[in-house]
Amino acid sequence: MRYFGQKLIQLLIVVFVVTFVVSLALGAIPNAEERIIASTGQRAFTEEERNAILDEVHLRDPVVVQYGHFVKDLVTFDWGVTFGGNQPVRESIWDGLQISLRLMIYAQLVALLVSIPLALLAAYRNGGIFDRISTTVSFGFISVPNYVLATVLGLFFTVQWKIFPALSKNVSFFDSPFDHFKNFFLPTVVLAAPLAATYMRLLRSDLINTLQSDFITTARAKGLSTSRILFGHALRPSLFSLLTAAAVNVGALVGGSVVVETAFNMNGLGRKTVVGIFSSEFRLVQITVVVLALVYVFINFLADILYGFLDPRVRGARSV
Repeated sequence: MRYFGQKLIQLLIVVFVVTFVVSLALGAIPNAEERIIASTGQRAFTEEERNAILDEVHLRDPVVVQYGHFVKDLVTFDWGVTFGGNQPVRESIWDGLQISLRLMIYAQLVALLVSIPLALLAAYRNGGIFDRISTTVSFGFISVPNYVLATVLGLFFTVQWKIFPALSKNVSFFDSPFDHFKNFFLPTVVLAAPLAATYMRLLRSDLINTLQSDFITTARAKGLSTSRILFGHALRPSLFSLLTAAAVNVGALVGGSVVVETAFNMNGLGRKTVVGIFSSEFRLVQITVVVLALVYVFINFLADILYGFLDPRVRGARSV
């Protein structure tokens, strides 16, 4: 319980820092007032209308007041409307969050489902043909940037072979599972490929060390099957690096989603951030950054808690 309390306090501190920095980001933008006025698309304003727009984003208030208004609006979901399209920011972000979360979850699941069995096989046959081939292929996927892989796959599968749609649509799984699969397949592959390669190499390295441990030798001496040794004894103590990488790579998924969503025209938070920056929709960008940051921080918090579950020694050591 003490371990959980410490991690919760750390989480709250990080949340405070993130929200405070983002709340002040608007004032750091050059010519912020003029950009905000220009983003409305209206050329002429009375002085009262101009002041009302600027008062809405609290740009002229002191730092503490700005932060107070920002947190209040954040907690009460009073996020205003976009200046250009006059669409509620809350609705826009909620629509984008659903797409981005699905994409990131699918990419993580695919990466883990591919990397874990490959790592187990490569570690068990350490130095064999499969180990050497998988290691070489993983190097290739790690070194290829997301935008290159997205371009190549898009060129062949959407332009030349026309297997998948060139422009993705937000189709619900429950409405049409097949169309949902077609729209998310290529973006998921682009995000999952480098992750799977990284996870496979990390887990393979840890498994090789674990398989050389005394308790594995004892398990083999007892005549346990290979599958029971790998899955029942070797896998769990080898998951720490993989768990750390999976949590940390949420940030890479967020960054990669900007490229992937733009490349495949997916209207997720990554693409909304890019569009918001170019159209000077600063409130939309602010809230989007906070939401993505909170998702990243919360997942890392869950990973820390899971460390203690996987190995009580970690929980006991960090509680001292």
